Amino acid sequence: MRSPRIASRRRSPLTLVLVMVVAMLLSCTWLVGVSSAGTTTDTRQGAPTIDGRLFDLSAGALSAAWWRFVMSKPVNANPLTDTTGAICGQGQSGPIFFLVGSFDTAVRVRDKCVVPAGKVLFFPVVNGVDVHVPEDHLYTPRLVWDDLQVTNGFAVRSLFATVDGKSVPLDPANNHFRACAGPVRRCSAPAFSLTLPDKNLFVTPAAGKYRPAVADGYYLMLKPLPKGCHTITFGGAGHLNVDPTVDFTQDTTYHLTVR
Repeated sequence: MRSPRIASRRRSPLTLVLVMVVAMLLSCTWLVGVSSAGTTTDTRQGAPTIDGRLFDLSAGALSAAWWRFVMSKPVNANPLTDTTGAICGQGQSGPIFFLVGSFDTAVRVRDKCVVPAGKVLFFPVVNGVDVHVPEDHLYTPRLVWDDLQVTNGFAVRSLFATVDGKSVPLDPANNHFRACAGPVRRCSAPAFSLTLPDKNLFVTPAAGKYRPAVADGYYLMLKPLPKGCHTITFGGAGHLNVDPTVDFTQDTTYHLTVR
């Protein structure tokens, strides 16, 4: 996973593009959230996933909320910079719990993230964001969207996830589990804003509110997990860079505790 950075574009160096190929947490029962394909069932466990309508109606908005949550934290208190997972619950409230991972290409193992019982989990497997900042001339959601998708060529080549040795069926080719916030028809939420603190993940620009922002990626939504420990591995590969030869990969293991 790559570190957050100012993208090296052919225009303003202040324009921000961030890719988060995120180390995420599933469950031993792996009740996997659904996409526009509708509700699915894990026949090995005999338990249905969250109703597909919930994912369809909320995933885009939740993806924007996830980015607002992550970007609102300074580097020294951000769950993405937490190498152990010990602060994964800080600043979280309500029935939905956001999970995050790391943002570099190193193999990661986290074993101290504790999720309160009864929480619905929502998280990206692979996702990207782009936001307008002063002097980049991306004044509209469409311009920012094109910057993410065309100029920086956001693409996901592969996805994988296993839970206690069981594979979660993820395939970027069919757009299952994909959700976005932006100005195109397939997005279930509009462009949004990001509020950056001092010493934010981007380093620059200064603290403040920036908009429009757009996001795209692949997400999972899980029913509340049973109490106990769960071992998860996952990763993926893709592209988000003005240089077409630069791709990203990641591989992460989580030892998650629900209590």
